[in-house]
Amino acid sequence: MKKRKNVLLVMVALMAIGMFTWKDSLSTIMSGEEVEAVEQLKALRPVPTAPVQVVSAVESRTFPGSVRASRRVEIGFSVAGLLEELNVLEGKNITKGEVLARLDPRDFQHALDASLASFNDTQRASERAKNLHLRKVISRAKYDTAQTAYEVAGADLKLKRKALADTVLYAPFDGVVSKRYVENYEHVKERTPVLAFKDLSMIEVVAKVPERLIANGGVEQFDTIAVKFDANQELWFPAVIREYSVQSDPASRTYEVVVTLSPPGSLEILPGMTASVRLESTLESVGMASRFRVPAESLVGGNDGKSYVWVIPASGGNPKKTEVVVGAMTNNGVVILEGLSGKEQVATAAVHTLLEEMQVRPVAEGKEGLDG
Repeated sequence: MKKRKNVLLVMVALMAIGMFTWKDSLSTIMSGEEVEAVEQLKALRPVPTAPVQVVSAVESRTFPGSVRASRRVEIGFSVAGLLEELNVLEGKNITKGEVLARLDPRDFQHALDASLASFNDTQRASERAKNLHLRKVISRAKYDTAQTAYEVAGADLKLKRKALADTVLYAPFDGVVSKRYVENYEHVKERTPVLAFKDLSMIEVVAKVPERLIANGGVEQFDTIAVKFDANQELWFPAVIREYSVQSDPASRTYEVVVTLSPPGSLEILPGMTASVRLESTLESVGMASRFRVPAESLVGGNDGKSYVWVIPASGGNPKKTEVVVGAMTNNGVVILEGLSGKEQVATAAVHTLLEEMQVRPVAEGKEGLDG
């Protein structure tokens, strides 16, 4: 009996030893497999990626701008002369028709008097020639000569009257004098500005918009426009687009968009002040049904004129070159109309060096380049 008990104890001990040995071997095998998997993962080329994002129904973009008056003119005399009166001050509000400046009118008055005398003389001569021609005393040619002299004198009289009238400058509209270029008793040349005059009843703000944004939807895509002035960073004021340039700036590749608004009652806004212009658009307004966006640097242009992105498998593997239809350019990337489901990760760097035969993986979080 005792011998059988000892045999059972030995068998139990051997079984226990076997179990521990098998478990240890299995752990060793599993650890080896894990190490091999990690090594294989490390062997894959790391590629920086970004997830495809869902786009908000409203896209908002903000651009710096500068304030200018809705109407701006530099006013000068159409005749040369001695400036006799320029009493308007910079910043002074002027009503339409009010006198802005005067030239010394004496020389112009003398010229008008001489022209009037010449006109009267030729008028009398023309009447005498007409009577003589009717009586067949003079020829038709002499009568035509007298008539021509009379008409020329009349035209000269009109010019002299206009020259005298042009010695006075009137405000063309309600506005404010923004700059004076000359002072009293200076001799001014014709068509030389003597002051700058601006209409501040409406305010214009000029912003520069990138050409890619204009190309994808134009200014018609903007449903809501608002302006914020640097003098008050909290208040936004509604505005409308007045005009925009159709020729881009050759240096910045941007287009000028001019928005207009009424002067805010809480602020005194003057030309030259800085502002921010917010342009908002809904995707439906430009026919965009999809709601996906990718970084601009992920796009690849094909030789066929189409656009592509590289989709990177989350667990690693072969990258897939995927054709996409591009929509509007936004501050945060490019809207994709077709080609993606919204669950992918796309490559954001080295996109021109990827091949579908490669083995790649996303860069690990917090890592960069080959260290990922």
